[in-house]
Amino acid sequence: MAASNIVKYGIVGVGMMGREHLINLHHLRTEGVAVVAIADPHVPSQKLALDLAQSFNWPIKVFSAHKELLDSLLCDVVVVSSPNMTHYQILMDIINHPKPHHVLVEKPLCTTVAHCKEVVNAARKRQDILVQVGLEYRYMPPVAKLIEIVKGGSLGQVKMVAIREHRFPFLVKVNNWNRFNINSGGTLVEKCCHFFDLMRLFAGANPVRVMASGAIDVNHKDEIYDGKGEAFVPESIVRHGTRVEGRDGVQTLKAENDQIKYDGLHHGSSYLEHLHFLSAIRAKAKAPAVDLHDGLVSVAIGVAAQLSIEKGRFVTIEEVMS
Repeated sequence: MAASNIVKYGIVGVGMMGREHLINLHHLRTEGVAVVAIADPHVPSQKLALDLAQSFNWPIKVFSAHKELLDSLLCDVVVVSSPNMTHYQILMDIINHPKPHHVLVEKPLCTTVAHCKEVVNAARKRQDILVQVGLEYRYMPPVAKLIEIVKGGSLGQVKMVAIREHRFPFLVKVNNWNRFNINSGGTLVEKCCHFFDLMRLFAGANPVRVMASGAIDVNHKDEIYDGKGEAFVPESIVRHGTRVEGRDGVQTLKAENDQIKYDGLHHGSSYLEHLHFLSAIRAKAKAPAVDLHDGLVSVAIGVAAQLSIEKGRFVTIEEVMS
């Protein structure tokens, strides 16, 4: 592919997820992409990302700050995979930069509803850029298949959605930033925004009110940081049936996607996310598949859930949106 047709990427934040994006983009190199720059103030993360890029034969520029990366004018697309609490300022700086940069921002969009709304409003004024939110669980083959079945109407109108996840304790991050609600937005924003996004898709509706319960009873109870401490899909199988057909009418199918060239940490969904976003950029689409409104609502539900736990009552979406 001619050099002029190569879509050049920069990655802001090259911790675990930033490096995961780097690997995904390497597997997309046949589609005409290249990572040309990274930015991260954390030197050990810089070094790991640089080593990775060198192993891919990708010469990259290394910056310590995102503004330096933007001012270098090297990139067409910026992937924001820095800690949650940094998203707001980085996004505002990208959106307000003279050079247009398309953006793929990791979930959650921001840690507060107010910051999400500011980003949404700022982006409306930039018709020359696409901003996609990294709610990539939509692209996991079994989830995508189930969405397709539900949207097809054969199951009837969805009345209830239940999602259950049993997972390992939260990962160790740089300076343990993810152990604090002030940094992450809270566990229900940080982790569960994925599930809130899927619930909206399955139900085909937005929530009106939220009720949540939660506590720290098992993990991280013995962790203390400066006197403080808090830390508030894989089988690819889809089963579906109808009440009329009963238990014997349940169908089981294996959901796979031949487009996936790299499974990575999210069962190939990050690869498909990048593929779809690249297509939207090349097609000069008006909006990406997962837009800022999706990012805003998924955060708002999480914020409402956190508030519900604190207050012990229902919290309306209107309450957190205003």
